[in-house]
Amino acid sequence: MSVATHSASRGRRRAAGSWVAVALVISLACGCAPAGPPPADAATYGVHIDMNTPQGLHAKQTLDMVNSDWPIGPIGVHTLAVPAQVDNVVAALDRLWWDRPITVTSIDVGAGEATLHTLTSYGAAQDIALRTKDGGLVDRFKVTIQPPPIHEWADIDAELTKSGARYSYQVSKVIDGKCTTLAGSNLDQSLPLASIFKLYVLLAVADAVNVGTLSWTDQLTITAEDKAVGSAGFDHLPPGSRVSVHDAAQQMISASDNMATDLLIARLGPGAVDRALVAAGHHDPASMTPFPTAHELFAIGWGDPDIREQWQKAVEHGGSQGRARILELTNKNPYDPDPYRTHTPASGFGAEWYGSAADICRVHAALQTAAVGPAAPVRDILSATPGIDLNQSNWRYIGAKGGNLPGDLTFSWYAEDRTGQAWVVSFQLNWQKYRSLAAAEWLLSIAKQAFGLIPVG
Repeated sequence: MSVATHSASRGRRRAAGSWVAVALVISLACGCAPAGPPPADAATYGVHIDMNTPQGLHAKQTLDMVNSDWPIGPIGVHTLAVPAQVDNVVAALDRLWWDRPITVTSIDVGAGEATLHTLTSYGAAQDIALRTKDGGLVDRFKVTIQPPPIHEWADIDAELTKSGARYSYQVSKVIDGKCTTLAGSNLDQSLPLASIFKLYVLLAVADAVNVGTLSWTDQLTITAEDKAVGSAGFDHLPPGSRVSVHDAAQQMISASDNMATDLLIARLGPGAVDRALVAAGHHDPASMTPFPTAHELFAIGWGDPDIREQWQKAVEHGGSQGRARILELTNKNPYDPDPYRTHTPASGFGAEWYGSAADICRVHAALQTAAVGPAAPVRDILSATPGIDLNQSNWRYIGAKGGNLPGDLTFSWYAEDRTGQAWVVSFQLNWQKYRSLAAAEWLLSIAKQAFGLIPVG
């Protein structure tokens, strides 16, 4: 080819010209062509970033994009990454964008590479590593959570406090169905449960199976309205399809399937989950009565029309009757999500399922007590997806349920150590701002270290 005859110096001039062109495109795409002194990026992002290399330029571009009020899209990312990497980089930047502002603690720059050591708005440490190729565009982009070091229980409080969230966490020993706290904070504070609420639905299922009013093989029929709330496990099934109670319960716990949850609540009948709240020792069953379905609460929190303020008044002043009136209102129309509130927390209006760390321990203990006879499959349902990677030589059984709604992040585990001693570990975090899935990865890294602090016999 003719390019093979070019001299090395000419090749270097062409590469340099290509990079200058990229720099100009980035400047124009950002609407920030030179018109004065350069921005004080050290004050804005924490450290100064030298932009006289492609990797430095794109490190600065990355921070500009994720800290902008403009959402991330492929058009802007085409000025950052090679075409084959655009989709991956858009997804990575979008997660960072939701957790803005992103600040920099330090930066490492090497030949064609740069690594930004950063902090999210809630204090999670992340490394953003990028590599540039000939022509200056990024051909490798990776974001990695750096777990905070947890050496003692106080370190957990320190990290969760820095996050700015209202929080609760616990590590409790379970003996004969009773919980005794080993460590934790804010154990009696009622906070959003997110999908941990589904443990109460499973307890109602277990109770019904044990008394013979429900069978694991009973069939549930899917309707078009059922599918509106989303289904991770059964989304491929058309209306009219049937699933068993056992399969619905499994998907409710393992995949947090909302449609499966509502199918089970409907099959159990009015009051069944309300009774499970009482049986499990919830600190304030009346505050969750009538027990909302996923359809009902999603319609309140994120549906159109917006009835959040009506719900808030009912929660604060209307009692169970007031709650029932608003819940009935949501069932008069199909669930219609409001796209403008998809990422808006609803807990400020009381649109959530609520419970304390102590409640979470009690419902886990109640489920294990109920998992006998016909309801014995409950143990396998809970442990099918542990959700955490622990040393199997120390932990012989792990049942799990967590949840994630805008602004709310929760985890819980019922785990038996190698001696058979049972423990419940749970975390509840509540912000008045949406957090990306990176927050779940960060919190999971803390939870895993919390298990390491438990004195396993």
